[in-house]
Amino acid sequence: MNQNRDGTKIPIYRHQMVIFTSLFISYVFYYLMRKSFSLILPELLITSIIDQNDAGIILSAQSISYTISKFIGGILSDRISAKILFINGLFLSSLTTVLFAFGPQTMTSFTILWFLNGLAQGLGWPSLVKILQQWTSSKQFGTYYSVLSASANVSGGLSPLLATLMTRSFGWQNTLISFGVVSVFISMISSLMISNCPEDIGLAAINQETVKMQESSIKWKELMKSPFIWLLSISYLVVFAAKTTACDWGQLYLIDERQKSQLIASTFTSSVESGGFFGAILAGYLSDRLIVAKKTKSSNCCDRLPVATAMMALSTFALHSLCFHVDSSTSHLFIAILGFILGLAFYGPIIIFGMVATEAVPTNLSGTSHAIVALAANIGAIISGLPFTMFAQLYSWKMVFFLLELSTASIVLLLAITGHRLRPDFAKKND
Repeated sequence: MNQNRDGTKIPIYRHQMVIFTSLFISYVFYYLMRKSFSLILPELLITSIIDQNDAGIILSAQSISYTISKFIGGILSDRISAKILFINGLFLSSLTTVLFAFGPQTMTSFTILWFLNGLAQGLGWPSLVKILQQWTSSKQFGTYYSVLSASANVSGGLSPLLATLMTRSFGWQNTLISFGVVSVFISMISSLMISNCPEDIGLAAINQETVKMQESSIKWKELMKSPFIWLLSISYLVVFAAKTTACDWGQLYLIDERQKSQLIASTFTSSVESGGFFGAILAGYLSDRLIVAKKTKSSNCCDRLPVATAMMALSTFALHSLCFHVDSSTSHLFIAILGFILGLAFYGPIIIFGMVATEAVPTNLSGTSHAIVALAANIGAIISGLPFTMFAQLYSWKMVFFLLELSTASIVLLLAITGHRLRPDFAKKND
């Protein structure tokens, strides 16, 4: 139950479920719009509309604009309506997807449209997190955060196979148009269902701690100087680069270097996203349990990091298997299981790093804090585009994944050595 401003008791659960369901479904389509080019990429390469270099440029253009927009979007979400940012981002990214199919089939057109797609996409997650904070108590935040993040995995798990079947039956252009039109419709429905906070519809704030934390003397420059934020940023960069490479280039690695069919390769991508769904939820649940189990005054969001460290270690072993234990004779089942493990191991740390960055600071800076670490993550996504494409042409995609194996192993060591020593000191400045 929640109290209206006049003291009247009214149920809050129904409102929360409407908000969470709307955010979940909307972000399923956000992720579909972001990955729609990657989904039809094999068809574009087979038909020689573009080559691998072109694909790397287009993906890097999106990653660059997404990086810029997500950083700015995080800062804006602390200052203007998160709902407006969220709805407009979905609508505009859907529009660019439709225009990609309708427009001229030139590199200039593809690159510009996908750059614009990235700009629209960057508004999504920061504004979603800001809305979520207003609609949950601190005890619920980790679980709901991980569930909403898993919406991307629902999209990523279903869309590769769906896109493959639709592309074969209707062509890549009709596939993109269908995805985009449905997504526009979803954005319109969500605009009617989502509210920024309980106060917007006459309810009292759910988390009174959040209200108190909104007054803070901390400035964003102090966040930039924090060793703790830098630790999160570096870790986030590496795991996000690994995840993006597996999702965007894993298919081509299996097809070109391991002589697997497009169906098996798309199954791998779906398995990564499916594993990510469970990894995200598992990470949120386990890290919440760690915090509750401590039950001390010193317990805080940093106690989530051991879960991230363990999952990063698992990703190192899975990347090693992808490099050295997959060949043309490897079974379909093994590749699917390996993809599932990779997804579980990637998405858990991704969830935790973003969650900790949001929780470690006062609410009025949560969007900015998340924007800083997300900036590092999206630099990792940029690296996974053209830079890794060029590296793969010089060496191979196997060597790209081996490089990622070494990088994730380094982060495991870094977190194991420093993770328990570094603590955010923002709360003290808030007293």
